Amino acid sequence: MIKKINFVLLLVLFFLGSTAQKPDELLNQWSAKSPIEKIYLHFDRENYIAGETAWFKAYLSSDYLPDTISTVLYVELVNQSSVVLNRIVAPILLSTTNGQIELPDSLSTGMYQIRAYTPTMLNHDASFIYKRGVFIYGKKGATVTSFKTTDNKINIEFFPEGGNMVAGFNNTIAFKATNEKGMPVAVNGKLWDSKNNVLTSFSSYHDGMGMFDLTPSSNEKYVVTVNEDIANKFSLPATVDKGIVLTVIPHPQGYYFEVQQHVGDPVFQAAYMIGQMQHHVVLKQNFKQDNSSAQGVIDTKKLPSGIMQITVFNKDGMPLAERLCFVNNREYIQAAELITDTLNFSAKAKNKFSVVMKDTVKGSFSIAVTDADYDMSSQRQENIFSGLLLTADIKGYVHNPAYYFSADNDSVKTALDLVMMINGWRRFKWNELGKTNTSVTYKDPSYITLAGKTTLLDSKKVFAEKQLLLFIMGADSVRTVQMINTDKQGNFKLDSMLLFGNKRLVFGDIRGKKSQYIEVHLSGDSVTRFYPLPMIEKRPFFLVDNTLESKLALDYDIIQKASGLMMQGITLKVKKKSPVQELEEKYASGMFSGFSEKTIDLINSTEPISQDNIFDYLQSRVSGLNISKDGFDYSIYYRQQASVSAMGLIPMILYLDEVETDPSVIATIPANQVAMVKVYSSFVGAAGNGAGGALAIYTKKDADINTGGTSITDQVKFSGFSVIKEFYAPNYTVDPTIKDKTDQRITIDWRPTIFVNSIDSKIPFSFYNNDRTKKFKVVVEGMTNEGKLLMIEKIITPGNLKAF
Repeated sequence: MIKKINFVLLLVLFFLGSTAQKPDELLNQWSAKSPIEKIYLHFDRENYIAGETAWFKAYLSSDYLPDTISTVLYVELVNQSSVVLNRIVAPILLSTTNGQIELPDSLSTGMYQIRAYTPTMLNHDASFIYKRGVFIYGKKGATVTSFKTTDNKINIEFFPEGGNMVAGFNNTIAFKATNEKGMPVAVNGKLWDSKNNVLTSFSSYHDGMGMFDLTPSSNEKYVVTVNEDIANKFSLPATVDKGIVLTVIPHPQGYYFEVQQHVGDPVFQAAYMIGQMQHHVVLKQNFKQDNSSAQGVIDTKKLPSGIMQITVFNKDGMPLAERLCFVNNREYIQAAELITDTLNFSAKAKNKFSVVMKDTVKGSFSIAVTDADYDMSSQRQENIFSGLLLTADIKGYVHNPAYYFSADNDSVKTALDLVMMINGWRRFKWNELGKTNTSVTYKDPSYITLAGKTTLLDSKKVFAEKQLLLFIMGADSVRTVQMINTDKQGNFKLDSMLLFGNKRLVFGDIRGKKSQYIEVHLSGDSVTRFYPLPMIEKRPFFLVDNTLESKLALDYDIIQKASGLMMQGITLKVKKKSPVQELEEKYASGMFSGFSEKTIDLINSTEPISQDNIFDYLQSRVSGLNISKDGFDYSIYYRQQASVSAMGLIPMILYLDEVETDPSVIATIPANQVAMVKVYSSFVGAAGNGAGGALAIYTKKDADINTGGTSITDQVKFSGFSVIKEFYAPNYTVDPTIKDKTDQRITIDWRPTIFVNSIDSKIPFSFYNNDRTKKFKVVVEGMTNEGKLLMIEKIITPGNLKAF
């Protein structure tokens, strides 16, 4: 069981005797004030076609546990010019959220980037927000087929271990070789001095990465040639005479380290070493002074897995050398097994699978089933392991990070250590930590907060210490009502709200005869605010083979035709409808779309419509309508002068946007914000068939809100969280009539909201195949309440169950 991490000092010798705050103290203070947050997005697929929907589930982590810091997540689709093409704003509940990104069918073929962040993540270096490249096949405009380099141009970068290449000591130099597309390339190289002597030969070990040793001399310059290209030379970093050399080597207990230094210069003397993970100090060791070297073993067996940053300081707290190491104790793995209960690759056949986990498991999980023949690679290049434990803590591009969690052998460990050596990892600068520690720039918005100020109409006089009725209306016809109170300055505030989609907020004074018209001014930013972010880094172009390109092209044409973009030469002749008919089609539905005694069109009315409430407007325009008012209470009667029943007069039943509503609420709505009114002498949808009649009032929708020429001061348009759609998966058993329709889904099943709280958990799920898939790819990911990570990735064929 993983509990809230109690970070221990592994190599504690003694604390530093100084009255000033040291780097480790400042770091712990900063971590407490602004903890590190990480995000990983599980997408249903790795590549898409323009016009499709990309479905995602987001997992948030902090201090190796589900993140409870943030409530709002931003997910953006960005092109290579850093233009945001689509944006999702989602509420975070139980450390997760899910949603979808609509991919415009106008996109050109190429690489795009998806980035995700919370506002509080931006208190740290914005380079560490979640980002991943995604290939989208669309309009022609970029090379799609497997690219071949136009020449043999190679770029190679060098990274002295510890940070500097120091004269007189044996230095380990790591390197990374890439081609002009940014993709890693294998190289063989030679190291030369200024006298054209070959000092050593070397070759890359994995994905263009490797290392070699060198004892440099002062004022000597060194170059490297690769792949027998003598004319193309790459210079090593300049040698420095002052500095220390930090060497870190994997060891059975963790890591063996050695510090080499010149004696006599106190500025470049190692005084102590700090190791930190997630801004928590996990090791501290002092060094004896006036020694030319120091060695030791760092025991990492009790540490959580992830990147550890080791930094050596002098006595004044100045960093002299730095090195990243990866701790992989594999305690983060949630064991599980995917079982194929029923496997059938026939067209539209039903399949039954299950995920089985032993022991007590509490957590959130997601499942994707796709057509494996549409993948650009045999396995995903990133998964929840690599996303939360590796790439979330590295600024630069890591090629195929999932590889480093594919096995626990020495070759993978060595390759991962090379990744540590060639990547600079620093969310902060040690010498600026004290300044950074003073304040945080961004705070979590606590979902949606509605705050503002109210004044009397056409007046600066505040609407102070009074009660307001807030009527929240959405395009989905759902209406909610809340009561709020203003303070002495006319201010109001409602926090922790969950509002989805575009809303119209109507504020009203409901004090009866004392009611006044008010103006409302919302203050602050809603969840739709934009944050300053750096330009995106262009990612390497992924390979697409000719077979996959043909499949993508065919499906892209199908999507375009389905969208009507390729339909030409069709002429439709229809009888023009009257304005009232068009209005009824737009607003009325179900039983409300039937016959009514009278329909009043306020959209196309030629007479001016004031801000008087709708009842005052109707009383003089509907014959037989009688409205009485007593304080807050309204009574509306239709064609009733005397009762034929001992019960007395029977009031009309009132509907606002087809929802039965109290008259006092409707009285707050100005007439110029009503689109249509329908009057019924009786109504079959009401109790007792609406013996007293019914009145259906429809408020204006977005397209009609500003008609009428009158500004609305007590109504506000508001954009809430992005609407979360439901993934459509056909059920051919329940609805056999759809079997005749062509089914070419690439994503066959997507289940983002699986919550488990049981012993020996079993998650059964079933899905129907499409018409063509002969190879399923199943990906199951998730996070337990204790921070363990689940990752299953399998390709299932008729005669083979292949697991990665």
